[in-house]
Amino acid sequence: MTGSLHSILAWTPDTAAEEIAAADALFCPSPLPAPVPGNRTILLPPDESEEALRMVVRLRPTAVALLNCRSGADVQRLDVLLSVAEAEEGLGPGTTAILAWTDGLLPAPFDATGFVGKSARLSGLVWDWRPLARLLGAERWQDEQGAWTAAFAGARSMTLMAAKAAGVAAYEVAAGGNHLSAGCRRARADGFDGCVAVDAGQVAIINQAYRSAP
Repeated sequence: MTGSLHSILAWTPDTAAEEIAAADALFCPSPLPAPVPGNRTILLPPDESEEALRMVVRLRPTAVALLNCRSGADVQRLDVLLSVAEAEEGLGPGTTAILAWTDGLLPAPFDATGFVGKSARLSGLVWDWRPLARLLGAERWQDEQGAWTAAFAGARSMTLMAAKAAGVAAYEVAAGGNHLSAGCRRARADGFDGCVAVDAGQVAIINQAYRSAP
């Protein structure tokens, strides 16, 4: 499942074949012209209608992306909708996993509103710093050495702890810049399982950090 993935590349129609091959998986909008087999794609449904979710589960992706996730209830809601879509498509219940994206404004890891025990579909949490930056109106999120500033470090830590408490993988979206390699090594040491590349040029750096010996 997603825990074995280290590099997830945000796919666009301009992504080259060699860039697709370098990433462990692709994060793709749906519908899409299926750049790779379903078992290497994380699909973002256009909406949560029955028609859209039936189309997605039919493609057998690695996972369905759930954006703007803030609690276990968000995952449970999508779990129920996917169960209906799977039944309509003749698929076994629980066939489709969920990879949830969050800004890190989450309940305490073992709080009743958290992710522990909420859905067997949940395969990982992705910390996306960009929505948090917009919410805060932040003009910076890392210091000159590439360390996250206080608010971002706190949200990042909450995502990591929530994921590990729930027994699922933890990822973060790459911030880019000159500190990506060091940042990936720190993330791996902290307990993260991989990173989402927003640019194809980041994939090789992520792979090197996560696939090399500690």
